[in-house]
Amino acid sequence: MESRAILPLVLAFFVLSGAGEAYGTCWALWGSATFRWSGGAVGLSLGTFGICQTLVQAFLPGPASKRFGERRALFVGLGCASVGLVVMAFARQGWLVFAVMPLFALGGIGVPALQASATRLVDPGRQGELQGAIASVVSLASIVAPLGFSTFYLLVQPTWPGAIWLSVVVVQGLAVPLLCNRTDTRLRAASSLVPEVGGGPE
Repeated sequence: MESRAILPLVLAFFVLSGAGEAYGTCWALWGSATFRWSGGAVGLSLGTFGICQTLVQAFLPGPASKRFGERRALFVGLGCASVGLVVMAFARQGWLVFAVMPLFALGGIGVPALQASATRLVDPGRQGELQGAIASVVSLASIVAPLGFSTFYLLVQPTWPGAIWLSVVVVQGLAVPLLCNRTDTRLRAASSLVPEVGGGPE
């Protein structure tokens, strides 16, 4: 594995996986504090988001990567998720959360694009090594990120619970420099040598 080429993408996996931990950590607390949601309302919101995310991941990553390219599809996903997070941060009525969920769920097109980008930079014989590295950083993120987000939420909850979602935007933003380095040139070159394949997400 060429570590210099793949390390930024593995670190991006760590950052984005960590950002994703905020939802399971803070969603119910935020909904209760901001909108006085009951357990049923929290469950409904999570169920609605789950449906939107499932539809996006089932049908859109492949077409999005074909239309925009893998790197641009990743940035489109990050942009959509960030807009949704900003709306949630400032929302004062619960219906706004449901209204923005389809846009928010479009962030799901980014991870398959990132996965495809990483695999193009590694020889076929070392794909297992790559997947092991990705699994390791994702597991590490699942330990570290909930501690960080829960601590931050406890600090902002008395005055502005929605600030937690702006912190997620900031964390996601840390991935942008990792995705805008010289690896992009090598990725485009590698992509030009790989024939187009049809289909949606794996």
